[in-house]
Amino acid sequence: MTPTLHSFQAALRGASLERMNVPNNRVSRALLAGFAALALQQWPVSYQLDLFGVHAAASLVHLHTGLLLALAMACPDRIYLRSAFVFSGAGWLWRAWTFDYGPASLLAAPFFLFVMYGWTVWCAGLMGWPRPVSQQSVGRGDVARFALFGLLLYPLGWACAGYLVSQADLDTYAALNDGVQTLFAKHFGVSVVTLPLLVLMTERAQDLRRFRDFYGVVSAVLLVGLCINLLATFDLDRAGASKDLLAAILDQRFALVAILTGCVLQFRSRVVMAILMSTQLLLLFSLAQSTPRMGEAIGVLGLVKVAFELCVLQLLMVVLVVMKRDRDRLLDHLREESQHEAITGLRNLNGLCAELGSATSPPTEIAYLTLANLDRLAGGFGLRAQESLMQGVTQHLSDCVDSYHMGTGQFALLARNCTAPVQWDVVLQRVERYDFHCAGENLRLTPYLGVAALKGTLPEQIDAALDAASTAAQDATLRGETHPVFARPALLVDTSSANRDAMAVASLALAHLRAREIHLFFHPIRRIGEAQDQPICYGEILCRLGRADGKLLMPGTFIHELEARGRSVELDLAVIDYLFGWLRAHSSDLEELPRLGINLTGRSIISDSFRETLLGLIDAAPLAPASLSFEVTETEVIERFSDARRLIGDLRDRGCHIALDDFGVGTQSFERLRELPFDIVKIDGSFVRGVATRSRDYELVRASVAVARAYGAQTVAEYVENGEIAKCMQELAVDWGQGDYFGTPMPIDVLLKTKGEFASASSAAHRT
Repeated sequence: MTPTLHSFQAALRGASLERMNVPNNRVSRALLAGFAALALQQWPVSYQLDLFGVHAAASLVHLHTGLLLALAMACPDRIYLRSAFVFSGAGWLWRAWTFDYGPASLLAAPFFLFVMYGWTVWCAGLMGWPRPVSQQSVGRGDVARFALFGLLLYPLGWACAGYLVSQADLDTYAALNDGVQTLFAKHFGVSVVTLPLLVLMTERAQDLRRFRDFYGVVSAVLLVGLCINLLATFDLDRAGASKDLLAAILDQRFALVAILTGCVLQFRSRVVMAILMSTQLLLLFSLAQSTPRMGEAIGVLGLVKVAFELCVLQLLMVVLVVMKRDRDRLLDHLREESQHEAITGLRNLNGLCAELGSATSPPTEIAYLTLANLDRLAGGFGLRAQESLMQGVTQHLSDCVDSYHMGTGQFALLARNCTAPVQWDVVLQRVERYDFHCAGENLRLTPYLGVAALKGTLPEQIDAALDAASTAAQDATLRGETHPVFARPALLVDTSSANRDAMAVASLALAHLRAREIHLFFHPIRRIGEAQDQPICYGEILCRLGRADGKLLMPGTFIHELEARGRSVELDLAVIDYLFGWLRAHSSDLEELPRLGINLTGRSIISDSFRETLLGLIDAAPLAPASLSFEVTETEVIERFSDARRLIGDLRDRGCHIALDDFGVGTQSFERLRELPFDIVKIDGSFVRGVATRSRDYELVRASVAVARAYGAQTVAEYVENGEIAKCMQELAVDWGQGDYFGTPMPIDVLLKTKGEFASASSAAHRT
C-alpha cells in the first residue's frame, strides 16, 4: 500500500473516531487530516495540455481536493476541514514560491483559500451534508446530488476561481488553459476520493466475506481473462513497453467494471471503496502515461470522455454498494423482526435459537412455562390485557431468566446466569405470586412448569429440548402439579405417543366428517315392563365415522378429541343435517317414526351460529318437531346455564322434547330441574349398573325418580344390561330403559322395516 493510502486511512480513522464518539485528542485528529491533505497534494499525475497555443504541464488529478470535500461532508466539526485547508494552502504557497509564481498570485492566495473554504462548505450543504451521526449514511438520492454538485459544480467553482487568480500573472489564454487544467484535476480528485472516502467514513463495519461463492468465482474468471487479454495485446518487443502496458490497461477499463461489480457483490463496502479508488488512480495514471501530451480540442474531448467514463464507473459502483447495503440492512431488519412477536414485541423461537447459537457458555437446562385459562382473560378483559400480561410476566422474570414467547400463555425460559443452577421452584413461585393489574382488578395466574436438559445448541438439539420441556409442562397441567415437572424418557414416550394418537384420531374424524362419511345408528329405548314384541316408539341416534368398507370410529374415540379442538359443533350439525337428509330420502318408505333422541355437545349449547342453524334445520325438517328429543348433559348445562336456558327455550317453543343426560353426576341436579323445563331425565348409568348390588345406588335412583316426577319429567335408565337391573327399574317405577337388555345399537336403516319387522329385529338384538 502506498504512503498516500496510509494517509487516507489515517484521515478515515480520525473522522470515524469522532463519529463513534471515541475519546481522542481533537487537535491530533485535525493535524492528521491536515497532513493527509498535504500528502495527497504532493502526489501528482503529470501530463501536458496544449490549449489555445499554450503549453503547460500540470497534474491530471488533485487528490487533496477530494479529501477537502469529503471532510466538509462527513465532519460537522470544521476544525478538520480548516486544518486540511491550512496545510494544503501552505503546500500550494511552497510550490508557488518554488516555481516563482507572481507576487499577485501569492498575495491573493489567502483570500482565494478563504473563498474556496466557503465554496466547499456551501457545496457540501447543497448535497445535504454534514448530517447527524444517526443519519450519516450514503443513500441512493445522494448519488444524484453528488453527480450534479460534487462532480460538476464544485470543480467548476475551483476552475473559475483559479482562472481569476491566474489572470493576475498570466495572459488570458494561459489563464484559460490553467482554468481548464484545474477543472479536470479537481473533477478527477473529487471522483477518485470524495464519494468512496465518504462511504468509508460513514459505513458501519461488516464481516468480511470469504471469496468462495458464485460472485467470487465470476470475479476470479474475469480477472484471469483480463490478465490474458493484457498479455495478448502487450508487445514485449516494442520500445516503450511500460507505456504500452498502461495503454492496454486503459483499453480494458470496461472489463474492470465487471470485476468491480463482482467485488461489490462479494466484499464489504470498505474494501470495495479502496479498490475503486485504486482502480480510478490506475486508469488516470494509464491515461497520463499513454498520452502525456494532449493538444487542442481533441485533448480536451479525450479528457471529457475519460471524466465521463470514470464518473459513470464510480456512480455505478456506489449505487451498487448502496443497494447491497440497503439489502443487507433490510435482511438484518427482517431477521431481527423474525426474532420478535409482532404484537407483544417479545422474543420468540427464532430469538431463542439465535441467542443459544451465539452463546459462549449455553445453559444446561431449558424450561417451558404454561399459563392456564388465558382465554378467559381475553374474553373478560380483551386481547390487549392478554398482550400486557405476556409483557408483564416477561418483565417480572427478567432478573433471573430470559423469556421467549412460544404462543399464548406459553414461554421458553433460559437461565441468565449459566454458572449457577436455576431454582425452578422459585421461578414458578414468582409467577404464582405475580399480581397482574387490569381494569382495577388484581389477577393471579395459574402457572405450570416443565424442565428438560439442553444437550447442545444445534437446531435439532434445541427442538428436542423444547419438545421435552413442553411435554413435561403439559403433563404438569393435566395433573395439576404445583412444582416443576422434569422430563423423563418414559414420560416423553407416553405423552408424545398419546398426543400423536389423539391428533391422528381428530384428523381422521374431521376428514370423515367433512367427506360426509357418517354412519348413523339407532339405539332403542323401551318402556319398562312392556313386551319385547311391541313396536319401538323411542330411540337415540348414535354416530359412527368411517368408510363403509372399513373399520368405523366409535363415538368414545373421537368425540372428546373433537371437543378439545372446538369442532364438536361441526359434528352436531353434520349429524343432524345427515339425519334429516336421510329422512327426506326415505320419506316414502317410513310408516311411522319413533321419537328420535339427538345428543348436543357443550360447545353447541353456547354457539349462537349453531342455535340459528339448528332452528332453521328444525323449521325445514321432514318430521314433526315433537318427534325430536335433544339431549344435553347435566355438566354442560351447569357450566353454561344462561346459554343452555336460551337454546332449550327456543327448542321447546317449536315443540321439541328436552332430555337431561347423565342426571345425578353434578352437584346441582335438583336446582337445574327446578329452573329448566326438562321433559325427560336420563339417570346416569354409573348408578344404574350397581342398583341390584348396592343399596346406595338403589336409593339414589329412587330419589332421582321422585324428583323427576315432582317436576313432571319422565325418567330413562341408562345401561340396563340384564334382567335383574330391569326388574329393579320396574320396582322403582322408572319409565324407560336403555341398554343391551332392550337392544343394541342398529344401523338406522332398521327404521325402514315394518312395525313387525322392526320389533323382531329389536327382539333379536335383545336375545343376543
